[in-house]
Amino acid sequence: MPVTERKVSVSDVRVGMYVSRLDRPWLETRYLFQGFYINSREDIDELQEQCEYVFVDPARGERPAQALRPLSSNTPDDTLAAVFRNTAGIERYPVATSVEEELEACRESRSGAIDLVANLLYDIRAGRNIKVEAVRTAVSGLMGSIIRNPDAFFWLTRLKNADDYAYAHCVDACGLAMAFARHLGFSRPEMEDLAVGALLFDIGKLQLPEGLLKKPGRLTDKEYALIRRHVEFGAQMVEDMQGGSEAIVSVIWHHHERHNGKGYPRGVPGHKIPVNGRIAALVDCYDAITSERPYSAAVSAYDAVQLIYEWRDKDFQADMVEQFIQCIGLYPTGTLVELNTGEVGLVLSQNRVRRLRPKVMLVLDRNKVAYEFNPTVNLIEDPLDADGRLIEIRRPLPPGTYGIDASEFYL
Repeated sequence: MPVTERKVSVSDVRVGMYVSRLDRPWLETRYLFQGFYINSREDIDELQEQCEYVFVDPARGERPAQALRPLSSNTPDDTLAAVFRNTAGIERYPVATSVEEELEACRESRSGAIDLVANLLYDIRAGRNIKVEAVRTAVSGLMGSIIRNPDAFFWLTRLKNADDYAYAHCVDACGLAMAFARHLGFSRPEMEDLAVGALLFDIGKLQLPEGLLKKPGRLTDKEYALIRRHVEFGAQMVEDMQGGSEAIVSVIWHHHERHNGKGYPRGVPGHKIPVNGRIAALVDCYDAITSERPYSAAVSAYDAVQLIYEWRDKDFQADMVEQFIQCIGLYPTGTLVELNTGEVGLVLSQNRVRRLRPKVMLVLDRNKVAYEFNPTVNLIEDPLDADGRLIEIRRPLPPGTYGIDASEFYL
């Protein structure tokens, strides 16, 4: 045990302390991260629910409470700790609508953006000149919806298939980038540059053989080398567009770079990758592995979170991974879960203060019989069952468990 650690009763912990160990194994708790700063009263409440004492590390210092400040999104930075920790609990863009209220507007904006991508690709193939301003217009409606309530967008990203992967991936990676930028407190102009870059980051694939992109089997070394050139092709295409800015082109250049320097096309290490590039790389990977592709089956959103966490400090910066999981939740919107009551439901929206206690739409009762009308339970506002016991998520379930087709419940 490090000599700097100090055992502290959970009744004596305070905001700013760094918790290095618990009084039980991490895997027996609901904590995803092994070691964290206490940022709020809610963090203290969570510890008091699960532990009797913890070990804190005074050598890490105590983090002072501070408001989230905007991030200079195109500047490399090693730690980014100040922007990734909203220790004062202040959110730059408070949720303004419920998922139910926002869903239709988000559906229309996402559908319109997918149509625009299809038309954009058609025009490029036809040799027409493209203006970046048209892309900005397309993302503005989706950005407005995501700023009001990102959970509506997260909910809709569960509705996709292999046939429209190319179009939906561009739009959903763009939306995920905006939602993450919202979480980090980006300004609207910064968010927009990031969104346009994410929407266009695969545009260079238009210069690759279509059969190569849809090949179901393993690529040869020569084929893989050609695939990697889509980054170079895309950056050049956007540089040639009217209105293509350095910030947008930077997203395209860096969306396949990796924290350990083993990405491509230049092998740029983490501390030299612009923040926008790090975000683009992370959301590109997350959306890809949660999508049905010609050469790979989708994994569940919950499993994708576990994989992304395993790849921290290898493929992606650890701080970035932690904050991305804070953004989408340990149980992302749309995840099928079983409660400790035996009921089964779909995560409908996140609770921004306590991510392990989302709002759940119930599908099956405790006897696994389908509800005629789907009630919802908010695990913060309605934490107790009829017998006065705390309601908790027992486990995530693979998509399709109990014959549940989640697409039937997308309001």
